[in-house]
Formats: sequence, C-alpha cells, structure tokens
Amino acid sequence: MVESSLRRGTAAKLIYETLKAYGVTHLFGMEDPVQLFHQVEPSEMRAITIRDEKHGAIMAHGFAKATGRPGICAATFGPGATNLITGLLEAQKSSIPVIAFVQEIPARHRERHASSEIDHFAALAPFTKKVLRVDLAERAAETVRRAFRLATSGRPGPVAVLCPADVMTEEAESDVYAEAGFDRFPATRTRPDDEALARAAELLAGAERPIVVAGGGAISAGAAREVVALAEGLGCPVVTTMNGKGAIADRHPLSLGVIGSSTAGPLGRGRIANAALQQADVVLIAGSRTGQICYCNWTQPGAAARVIHLDIDPEEPGRNLRTELTLTGDVRETLRALLAQPSLATADGNAWDRDAFARDKQAWRREFEAVADSGAEPIRPEQILAGVSRRMAEQTLVVTDASYVTGWAFSHIDAVAEGCRFLSPRGTGGIGWSLPAAVGAKLGRPDAPVVCVTGDGAFGYVLAELETAARYGVPVVVLVFNNRTLGFQKHFELKLFDSYRECDLLDVDYAAVARNFHCAGERVVAASDLDAAIDRALASDRPYVIDVVIDDTAMAPIMGLAREAAAGESH
Repeated sequence: MVESSLRRGTAAKLIYETLKAYGVTHLFGMEDPVQLFHQVEPSEMRAITIRDEKHGAIMAHGFAKATGRPGICAATFGPGATNLITGLLEAQKSSIPVIAFVQEIPARHRERHASSEIDHFAALAPFTKKVLRVDLAERAAETVRRAFRLATSGRPGPVAVLCPADVMTEEAESDVYAEAGFDRFPATRTRPDDEALARAAELLAGAERPIVVAGGGAISAGAAREVVALAEGLGCPVVTTMNGKGAIADRHPLSLGVIGSSTAGPLGRGRIANAALQQADVVLIAGSRTGQICYCNWTQPGAAARVIHLDIDPEEPGRNLRTELTLTGDVRETLRALLAQPSLATADGNAWDRDAFARDKQAWRREFEAVADSGAEPIRPEQILAGVSRRMAEQTLVVTDASYVTGWAFSHIDAVAEGCRFLSPRGTGGIGWSLPAAVGAKLGRPDAPVVCVTGDGAFGYVLAELETAARYGVPVVVLVFNNRTLGFQKHFELKLFDSYRECDLLDVDYAAVARNFHCAGERVVAASDLDAAIDRALASDRPYVIDVVIDDTAMAPIMGLAREAAAGESH
C-alpha cells in the first residue's frame, strides 16, 4: 500500500516540499521567486545568493556536472530572467539538466505593461528544452515533477518553470512526491536493438584500424569503464573530445588525448589523437555532437572511414559526418550490450602499432616538459599546467574557462583516472564561465579539490562571485593566467592583419582584488614560486586566487594560429 503523500499549502510550499523530495540541497538565485525562497529551511536546503542570475545558472550547471544531479537556479522576472539566458544556453548545448524557477508578475496583470513584464515563454524557449508555468496551485508539485522528468531524460538539458506571484500564494491540496530515478541524470537509459549492435560489433571486429571517440555523452553516462573495456578488447586507441576528457586515463597505453584544433598546435598533445583519427578505417563515436572544433572543421575522421555514431539524441548521427551505422541509446548501456556481442570476442587483432603510440606520447611529453621545467621568465603557461598536473588526484575537478586556457588545460593536464572530471563551457565557448561553475561544483562535491583555470579577460566577467565564494566559505583554487590582454583575439587579429586593435588590458593584481573580496590571494611572477603557491592554495580552507603573470606572447596549442589566413576566416 502506497503511503499518502497529500499535502496542503501554498503553491510555493508545495514546490519546496517537492524539491526536498528530489533531494535538492542547493538553490542558486537572488531571493526570487520570493515566496519559494521564504519556504527554504537552512537546515534542509542551502539558498546561495549570487551576484548575477547568469552566474546562478552556471553554478547550477557546475553543481550538476559534479554530482550527476540536476542543478537548481532561480531569477526574478524581466531582466533577471534574461540574465539567465547565457547560462541556460550553455547547459542546453552541453546537455546538462538545470531547472530554473522564474518569478512572474501576478497573472491578473499580464499584458498590462506591468513593471519589467516580458514574454518569458518567447524569451526562454530557445534556450531550454521546455518552459512550464504554474497556473494552478494544485498543479504546482506536478509541474515540478514534469520539470525533473524533462530535464533528466533523453538528452538532458535545462527547463524553466514560471511562477506567477499570485498563484504562488494560493493554497491547495496536492500529492507531493518525487518520481523514482529522475533525481539524477541520465534518468532513462535505452539501447539500440540487437541487430544494430551485431552490425556494429562486426564492423569493429573486422576493422584494420578501429578507433573509439569518447565524447561528453560517455562522461555523463558514466561509461568510462565500458570505453576502456571496449578499447582493451579490440586493442584499439581511444581519443576524446574536450567534453569527453577523462573517459580514459591519460597514462593508459591506448589513450591518445583530446582531438581537435584547440589541442593539436605547437606543444599540443592533440596532434597524436588527430593523426590516429585520420588513419582509422572504422570509427565509433560515442556520445559526441561532432562540433566544428573537435572535428577540425569536419575534416576528420578521414574520408574513407566508416563511422558508427552512438548518441542518445537521434538527430545527431549523420548531421555532420557521413554515418554508416546509427546507434541510438545511452552510451554506457549500449557499450555494455556491445561488449557482449560474440563477434567482438573473436576479433583477430588489428594493424595498429601500439609501440608507436608509446613513442609518440613520450616524444610529446619530452617536448612539453622541456618548456614546463625550463624556469623561463616571464612564466610560460606550460609551467603552471605542469604544476597542476603533478597534483592531480582521482577526485580532483578541473574547471576551465573558454579561449586559450581550454586548449592549454585539455592538452597539458593529465586525467589520472577513468572518470576524472574536467568541466568546461564547450557547448558555446563563452568566456566568464569557470569561476561560478567551480563554486557550484565545489558546493556539490565539498570533499573534492576544485581547481579553476581562467584567463584574466574571462576572470573580469565574474569577479563579483569571489564575494559569493567567500561569503559561503567555498574553498576553490583559482589560477588566473594573467597576460594583460585578450590573448586569443589579439593573436588572431595579428594572424589576419599583422596588427591588432583594442585587446590589451591594464595590469591588474587579481590577488589583491581577491583579498578585498575576503578571499586569500597571492601574485606569482617568478617560476620558482609557483609550486609552493599552488600547494598553499590547495591546503587553504578559503577561496584562493593565484594571479600568475605570464608571457603575453604565449599561444595555446591551437592549430594554424600563427599561419596566414583569409580575413574572412572565423576563430
């Protein structure tokens, strides 16, 4: 017999009780919807007041990526809601479940030019899976359940719930409960039919040079063990997309690194991955949207490769690459079923030279470490990244911003274990993401070291959230790569025009700024001081900013950045 879950209360109370039933522990917002925030019991749920609604959505994203549970954020109506958009867009493109509760004007005032009134459906629909509205108090709990189901199932993504002020205060009686399984993602795990799996196994087993591309879907699905098992069974290499980094440990002999144009330029480990992908004759793409950067303007894999594309979203296979076989399903469940196929067990081996993999990786590491250990001044970014990499543990979460630090981090920091988490805004590539994402990740995983890697340009977008981190005692480590310029933009303009315009920034001591925000901070200008500074930051119980003054001529390992290019080319 099912125990009665009937509750009586305002719509706001019913929403809060439903969130509790789903195990929600953190709510990122600015005290709106106000009726909801006033239901929050601090002993049950932590309301985190942020400095910008966009950053609240990003914190919810970081929390979700770190925990495997939906992140919850909130905003007021009008400009508060539109501030959410950039954060929701990244969650949408990165397939991360973020549920946003948005205050609305009272229903009786709609379309009367009430203060800050906008059409929230029109504003938010392009950036979410669905926009819902609580129109009746008795359906408030039901609407929340629907939001969790939508956000966590299929291809996960953001959902907005509109909360009219007058409806939130109305009382009703309603069932309050959580639907089992929809408190995590992916909530639903499907796999292809047996015929498609058998065909995939035959293609892989019969290939001369099979390869696995592990994308962000492999990480979200928790499929790292399955990725490694398939590679070891076939004796084939694994390459990853940027969002897929961590699906295999970098030290594994079959791991070749992150593919794409951002990791394969000078000093980049990605050139090994790209070369292998070009040689492959059968490519299994596992949970990747085949975007422009990782697939080098869609020039890889090579034209002769036969592509098997596995994705939870049936719209993705065949979108950008000619696909011989589509597998629609969850990466973990599909790979488990694929591993059970008899034809894989009888595979006779392939033509890959695995000793060559080891030689190529050793040659790259010697080249990288020659710069990382040089003690050069001004400090080279490789010196910082090597210091982080030496301190990586299985539980470490690395949160990077977009632009140069993405390529540097994904090329040069080792994933030390299968399932190691790297968080980055690869859905849109927007800068000003890493600090709020790191705060959200640390609140979700308080026992895990969280290292935020950002440039000074990106850091300028989010400085105010240092105060948030200090106010809530969130001990993230922030490494600011301070080159006093918008480096990517500057170097791209130099490539195109042999000159640049307004890219240079003032020399700001961000460690001093951090101290004024009640965080700890120190500036590093000498390479010999780096290691001790990183150790102090990791040992601190406060947010800790290390402002590292780096060589402003240093470029990330981006392919072709220094070559001649047409002025119409996009970066």
